[in-house]
Amino acid sequence: MHQDLSKQLEILKSVPGAIVALDKKREICYLNENANTLFGYTDTELIGNSIDQLIHKKSRKRHEEVIRKFMNHSIKDTNDVDYVLAINKSGREFPVSLNLSILPDEFENMILVSYRDISTRMKSESELKRKNHLLNFAEEIVLMGHWKWDLMTNEVIWSDNLYNIFGRDKKGELTYETYFSYVHPDDQEYVTKMVETSIANKKFHHFRHKILLQDGQVKDIYLMGQIFTNDNDEVVEMVGTCQDVTEKVKQDELLKQISILEAKSTEMEQFAYIASHDLKHPLLTIINYIEAFEEDFGEQLSVEAKSYLNSISQSAQRMDKLIMGLLEYALLSKRIEFEMVDCNKIVQQLLKDIQSHIKYTGAIITVGTLPKVRGNEIVLSQLFQNLILNGIKFHKPNEKPTIRIEADQIEKSGGYLFMVRDNGIGFDEKDKENIFLIFKKLHASEDYSGYGLGLAYCKKIVELHYGQIWAESKAGEGSSFYFTLNT
Repeated sequence: MHQDLSKQLEILKSVPGAIVALDKKREICYLNENANTLFGYTDTELIGNSIDQLIHKKSRKRHEEVIRKFMNHSIKDTNDVDYVLAINKSGREFPVSLNLSILPDEFENMILVSYRDISTRMKSESELKRKNHLLNFAEEIVLMGHWKWDLMTNEVIWSDNLYNIFGRDKKGELTYETYFSYVHPDDQEYVTKMVETSIANKKFHHFRHKILLQDGQVKDIYLMGQIFTNDNDEVVEMVGTCQDVTEKVKQDELLKQISILEAKSTEMEQFAYIASHDLKHPLLTIINYIEAFEEDFGEQLSVEAKSYLNSISQSAQRMDKLIMGLLEYALLSKRIEFEMVDCNKIVQQLLKDIQSHIKYTGAIITVGTLPKVRGNEIVLSQLFQNLILNGIKFHKPNEKPTIRIEADQIEKSGGYLFMVRDNGIGFDEKDKENIFLIFKKLHASEDYSGYGLGLAYCKKIVELHYGQIWAESKAGEGSSFYFTLNT
């Protein structure tokens, strides 16, 4: 290189950036001081050598391609055309950006390459990407996205997860009208009022409303935000978050309904208790006076009068038992305490307790392997007793009652499905919902005594154990009762 050209390049000596001059063979012709510092070499160690000495072997092909395209005018003179991995004299690897320029013709097609260490920038960008990734991940977990609305340009920016919440791809520009097009028709007036009020008050009012997606799905979203004004106190920007609270709204509504039902249930239980308790006293008075009247004046009564008195006494006794049943039914849920109980032991003990019924009717009762469940031993025993005695009571004339008890595990929930089957008289399909109603009797015949409390007890006991109970039957073909219990 001519001496005068070399002197001309000396003007680059103190130019910011690491400047390296290359000839058409990509050999180094000149370095400024910043290049010496960046790469750790002196002029004599580099001039005349290939630029590849300063480029890591992983990036040499890409570096060469960038220079070639620049020399062929495939790419224009621009800053940060690309970045490559450089290597200094000590072996440290670091990313550098490239800025290429062609020198005048007198420099024989030489080009200047300005290298800038972008380690700090790339580290910051990587950290920013990591934080954005964590933010997006956090937003996905809590079903939330963030947004920004420039009121001067009407431009709107959404985070990635906000697109997911609205079921929208990232094509097309976003404006306030884009968001408003998703507002459910029922809430459009409300949303308009809330936005206008926030702008007028220069304070964002948090609110919830429904959106209608393109696939017809309805979601509840909750908006929180912040308003920014300019020097003239004009609202120029809003930023905030949008959270999908659809499931939370459903759960809140469900809890509200459960609370209402529990309150009504408690109220009914209290009413039943008070009513049955208060009815006991006057009824006992009636029964006692009937007994006293019969004892003192029984011999003076005619046969017809005695028949009337006997009917009154029987009705009073029946009413007493009904009230006792109602009282026990009302108090049932107040004495429930759960523990692990063995249903096999419950049923085996129960069969011993009702042995007289079994012998009297000749009933045949078979029991499969029953599981251990979490429940109350006393009321579960009452549950099995009511179902077994129900099968014994409603047997066909001149036919021994046959009852089968078994249980199968439910795969999904891990609980158990219990089955109590009998060969009795059964009932019509249309009555399968009514049999669990309190005081409901499907068989009014005098051959089948009772007050319609047994199956109502069963239903309440199963529900207190968070299970379900139902029955299947056909008149004259026996009945099958099913209920579920959790482990």
